[in-house]
Amino acid sequence: MSFPRRAIAVLGTGLFGMGLAVGGFGTYVSLLVAREVPPGVAGLGATLFLFGQSVVVLPTDVLSRVRSVRAMAAAGLTLGAAGTAFGGALAVPVALGGRLLLGIGMGATFLAAMKYAGLCAAEGAVARTQGLIGALFTLGLAVGIAVTPVAVDRLGSFLPGVVAAVPVGLAAVAAPSLAPVETNGRQSMWAYVAAFRDPGSLALGLANAASYGLLIVASTWYTDVLAREPLLPATLVLTSFAAATFVGRTWSGYLTAVFTRRRAVEVGLVVLAVALGAVAVALATGAPVVLGVGLAVTGAGFGLPFGPLFSLAFERVGVDAGVLLVGMTVVGNAVALVYPWLVGRLLSATAGYAAGFGLMTVSVLGVVGVWRIAV
Repeated sequence: MSFPRRAIAVLGTGLFGMGLAVGGFGTYVSLLVAREVPPGVAGLGATLFLFGQSVVVLPTDVLSRVRSVRAMAAAGLTLGAAGTAFGGALAVPVALGGRLLLGIGMGATFLAAMKYAGLCAAEGAVARTQGLIGALFTLGLAVGIAVTPVAVDRLGSFLPGVVAAVPVGLAAVAAPSLAPVETNGRQSMWAYVAAFRDPGSLALGLANAASYGLLIVASTWYTDVLAREPLLPATLVLTSFAAATFVGRTWSGYLTAVFTRRRAVEVGLVVLAVALGAVAVALATGAPVVLGVGLAVTGAGFGLPFGPLFSLAFERVGVDAGVLLVGMTVVGNAVALVYPWLVGRLLSATAGYAAGFGLMTVSVLGVVGVWRIAV
């Protein structure tokens, strides 16, 4: 398969549905905060989501070598459908449990999807294939951010989660029928650790933390940020973010035709740092137009590094791609774990989001520095 359209359709549809659920996090955080749930607790769902992804990727990779990549994709999609269906719950234990289950499903599906794309696409089409699959998740996330507030207002809190679970469930049914791919044999546990003794591999994980982990963190708070700025048309800003995010991931693979993969990731991270910095400054100074533009442009910043970043995992000589994907996902999610809670704490302490977005800006700039040195 030179360009696996059916795999993109099946795996992308499932990730799109899970993206809808993740995009709705912000709406439900706002609803929980309105019910006097502390912001740190309300935002904990994003932490649990990232944690779930971190713990599941290693067993997913191991089992994909014993069973098959497509079987693990189907298992992840099944768990993701259940977690998505619970996404509309407002009871704190149920809501947080659903986020954890969704994270486990997302982690298994994502790793399986990236492996499948890397193994079945032609060499020159890997970045493009991975970018398109990732773009469908991000499109779902962006649509979820834009649409969930309206859907909850008209349909109540629970039904939107059930609706989002439908494409995930359909993809779970279709995944076992994908064409089989061959993967490498089982790896020792030491191999998963040894891969990240290399500074370049660690830099890949940190870049994933900046471009994916912080996407989950930042977008969790976008709905509430806009609710605090009545001069901004929230729907327009969120729709613009949705478009920029989708375009960023869709075209992330094409960046490699202009830049090297290393440079393409760096360019995307710089765009992200500038956009997050603009948001932080706008929040601190009360500049609504800059805030709206900055929030929209963050979509491109989060999306652009994706395709070249993950295709690099299939380029590194002497390291099994599946092993490297596990490490990238674990490092990326583990580094981002503290941010949802920390942004919530800063919100409680400062009554605003400027400090939280400033912290994320500095973090991305730090990753750019590490990237330039190590890769």
